[in-house]
Amino acid sequence: MSDVKRWTTLSLLPPDFVAEIESCAVFGSSGSEVLMITKDDEVYGLGTNFCSCLGAPSISTLNPIRIECLSGKRIRQISFGSGPHVIALSEVGSVYSWGHNAFGQLGLGHSLQGTSPTLIAGILKNEKITFISCGGHHSVAISEKGEVFTWGMNSSGQLGLGDTNNQDTPKMVPLYNRLIISAACGHNSTVVLSQSGDVYAWGFNGNGQIGSGCTYNQLIPFHIESLSKSGPIIQIVCGYAHTLALSDQGKLYVWGSNSCGQLGNHNLRKNVGEPIQTAEDLGLITEVGAVHSCNVTAVSNKNGKVFMWGHLRGQTVSVPIETRFRRVDDCFSCFASPAVSFRMLYFQNSRQKTILDSLKVAFDDPISSDLVISVEGNRIHVHKSLLKIRCEYFKTRLGGLWEENNGNIIEVKDFPFSIYKSFLFWVYTDELTVDGVEDAVGLLELSNCYCETVLKTKCANFLEKVISIENAAQLYAISLKYNVHTLEEHCFRFCMNHMTAVTQSESFRVLDDFSLKQLISRASREGVFKR
Repeated sequence: MSDVKRWTTLSLLPPDFVAEIESCAVFGSSGSEVLMITKDDEVYGLGTNFCSCLGAPSISTLNPIRIECLSGKRIRQISFGSGPHVIALSEVGSVYSWGHNAFGQLGLGHSLQGTSPTLIAGILKNEKITFISCGGHHSVAISEKGEVFTWGMNSSGQLGLGDTNNQDTPKMVPLYNRLIISAACGHNSTVVLSQSGDVYAWGFNGNGQIGSGCTYNQLIPFHIESLSKSGPIIQIVCGYAHTLALSDQGKLYVWGSNSCGQLGNHNLRKNVGEPIQTAEDLGLITEVGAVHSCNVTAVSNKNGKVFMWGHLRGQTVSVPIETRFRRVDDCFSCFASPAVSFRMLYFQNSRQKTILDSLKVAFDDPISSDLVISVEGNRIHVHKSLLKIRCEYFKTRLGGLWEENNGNIIEVKDFPFSIYKSFLFWVYTDELTVDGVEDAVGLLELSNCYCETVLKTKCANFLEKVISIENAAQLYAISLKYNVHTLEEHCFRFCMNHMTAVTQSESFRVLDDFSLKQLISRASREGVFKR
């Protein structure tokens, strides 16, 4: 959690308002633009609104203004360029863009300035996007399938399409079925990370930021093979013209421009064309931060200490210095020029995330998952350990045949996608999410099959609330089939109170013989047929 008081633009906000901020992004040539998402899913902006970067009419303000067309869209990530242009990613995988657009970086098919957030359609229309990133004047999106899409300025090949033509609509980068999970952008370069921990880069290479060992621009993705020898990479970030990669062993690798000591390798102003390890004496590195707007590098180590180096408030620092900060983000609020965020910010005086909050975020997250469940051709990203802990069925299956034969992808054929995804969401969150009676019945069947009695009870409770003349007989039959006594009793009492209407319904007409006999027999004992 960052400290809101360290961000000058936000320091005038009332404490009550700050307490409602879930996350925010600080950007702009002076660090004067802010977009905030509140806990109740409202989006606000404040700042100079240069190039309509706040997604609102041309107005400069230090008081938050509500961004109508983004509120309620469940925005989860915001990324920005140098113009600035802004793109935002919603929870359902839709991407919106607005702001500066001279190079088509909004992806809307034209180069007119975007005065309000607009949904990017085209090739992204049928894609669920899971990650976004912006360079100076180009944009990157990664789909659930691990495909990479780029658009905007392409003067140095930063779109990775094999040419230098600008693109005003998203185009897919040829990565030949490599599953990409995240991306980072320098001012005019792009780096992506695959699920297997490999790194690919393309774009401007005048400072060696591509890591290819030369200074020729790279128009198509270049696999940085030297990093593969260091073990899987788990995080990548880019400064203006330098690149950093963190391995799963806590080792930090850097390459590119070193004009301000941002590589931290003591070799001031000597650029590096291939990855080298740096900051070895800091111990195991757990997190690294950089952003294309400046030449600052910041890291935290396993002991929770935060270090920084590079261009710090006008000074050139080529050796990592220890700070008193608790978060990497605070290095950018206090020492970067401009003071912008390198990722979405969360504040200390915002509500602390619970374990349940984190589990909700982890569900269907391709970056952190170690298992894919495929249902009807759709992928659901999950975590083996959590499934084993929460569900006896998975505990048995993942320790046996599934894992041995199919590795990290499991195909499920017994249930529809919507029902199975609802089940897995319940495993993560203990929340029931169903769209109507049919899905609830399907989930009840699944919970009965997997012996999940708690979920079975929740499904029954849901069905009790939606019982009607049209479905009472059907639900009664289901309660008998899956031995749900509370639902059986509720359905029977409903039928008794509406016997004439229920017996004339379609669901009663198609009732199976066993359920029909049970209903008639019990109704008879209750005296419904007495004159």
